[in-house]
Amino acid sequence: MAVKLPHPPGSYREILAVSLPVIAGMAAQTVMMFCDRIFLARHSVWELQAALPAGILAFTLISVFQGTAGYASTFVAQNHGAGNRNGVAVSYSQGVFLALFSAPILLLIGVPGQEVLKLGGHPAHVLALEEVYFRWMIIAGVGATLNAGAASLWSGLGRTTVTMAAGMAGAALNVFLDWILIFGRFGFPEMGIEGAGIATAISSFVPGLVLISLSMSGKIAREFPIRSLFRFSATQAWKTIRYGLPSAISVFMDVASFSVFVFLTGRLSPVEFTASNIAFGVNNLAFHPLLGFSIATTILVGRYRGAGDSRMAARVTRRTLVVALLYFSAIALTFLLLPGFYMNLFRSPEVDVPFEQLKATGSVLLAILCMWGGFDAVSLMLGGALRGAGDTRFVMLLSTCLGWLFWIPGIFLLYRGPGTGVISLWLFTTLYIALLAVGYFVRYKKGPWRTIVLVEHGDQLPIPVAEPAGRG
Repeated sequence: MAVKLPHPPGSYREILAVSLPVIAGMAAQTVMMFCDRIFLARHSVWELQAALPAGILAFTLISVFQGTAGYASTFVAQNHGAGNRNGVAVSYSQGVFLALFSAPILLLIGVPGQEVLKLGGHPAHVLALEEVYFRWMIIAGVGATLNAGAASLWSGLGRTTVTMAAGMAGAALNVFLDWILIFGRFGFPEMGIEGAGIATAISSFVPGLVLISLSMSGKIAREFPIRSLFRFSATQAWKTIRYGLPSAISVFMDVASFSVFVFLTGRLSPVEFTASNIAFGVNNLAFHPLLGFSIATTILVGRYRGAGDSRMAARVTRRTLVVALLYFSAIALTFLLLPGFYMNLFRSPEVDVPFEQLKATGSVLLAILCMWGGFDAVSLMLGGALRGAGDTRFVMLLSTCLGWLFWIPGIFLLYRGPGTGVISLWLFTTLYIALLAVGYFVRYKKGPWRTIVLVEHGDQLPIPVAEPAGRG
C-alpha cells in the first residue's frame, strides 16, 4: 500500500513540514532550560554552577533508556514507508512498554549516580546542591523516557505537530512551576534549585501522558490498529533493542564524555567554570534546533529506506544539512555580534565572580561556538541519517572511540599542562567534533546504510506475537 504524502517527496517543503514542529518543540525545551538557568542565576550563582553538572550526569544515565525506547520511531517510520499498518502499531507499542520497564531501573541507578557526583571534586556547598538537583532529574528522566516511547508513533509518521504541542505544554508548565518554586510565589516556600528540580520532574510526565492518550482515540486510532495491538511483543521489542541500543549507547558515551568535560571545567577558576556553564546554556539556542533537524533527517530517511528508495533518502539528507547550516550561520552571527547581550542575561547577585572577567571569557567561548556548532550541524545531520537507515553500530563505534580514546585523554593532558584554561579545552573539543563530522561524512559517502533492511514490505504482514527474545 503506497503512503500518501502531503508534500513532494524529498522537497524542502516536506523537510520543513516535519522538522519545524520538532524544532518548535525543541525551542520550547530550549526556552524552558534557558529560563531555568536564568532563574537559578538570579537566585544564586552556586545553583547555576550546580545545575549543569548534575543535569548532564542525570541525562547521561537516562540517555540509554530514552534512546532505546525512542528508537521505536525508526521502526514506525520504516513500517509506514513500507505500508505496514500492523507494524506501525506494534513498533509504537514496544517503545511505550520499554519506557515503562525502564522506570524502576532508572530509579535504582540514581543511587550510585550520586556517588559519581563526588568524583567531580567540586566545593562542598556546590556538591550539596548538585545532589539535590540530581535526585529530581532522575525522576524527571522517567517521564522523559516515557515521552520518548510515546512520541515514537507521531515522530515516525512525520506528524510532529502533535509532539510539538505536547512538548510545549510540558515546557510551559515547567517554566511556570520554576518561577513559583524557585522564588517562592503564591504561598509556596522559596526552594531554589530544589524547586527547579521538582518543577522539571512534574512537568516531564505531561507530554508522554498526553501522547499516549491521543494515540488511543480519534483519527489515529481509526487509521492504525493501535488499541487492538497495544501489547508487549518480545520479538519486536528485541529488534528495537538490537538496533536502538547501539544508537542509545552512542548517545550515552557522547553525553558521558561531555559529563567528564563539564566536571573537569568545575576544577578551573570560578570565572572559567561559570563562563563555560553559561556558554553551554547559550549553545542550547543553536543545538536544540539542530537536533530537531537531525530528528527530521532520521524520520525521513527511515521512511524512504522503508519504501526502498535510497535515492530519496540521500536527497533529504543533503537538504536538511543545507537548511541546518543556514540556520546555524544566522544564530552564530548573534554569538559574534551580541556576546554582551547573552552574558548579561545571566547576571547574578553573587559578587564572588567578577562580571567583567566573566563577560570577557564568555565572549571568547561564544566565538569558539561558531566553529564548534558548524561541525556539530554536519555530525548531527549525517548521524541522524545513519540512524534512520539502521547503521547504528557504526555510529556507536565512532562516537565511542573518538570520545574516549581521543577527546577525553586529550583534555586530561591539557588540563594537567601548565597554563591551560577553559579556552584551550574548548578549542580541543571543537577539534573532536570536527573529526566526528568527518567520520560520519566518510561513512555516509561509502554508503553501507543503503543496504540495511529493518522491515519488510506489505500492508498486511503477520502480527508479531510474544515469544522468547533471540538473535534476529
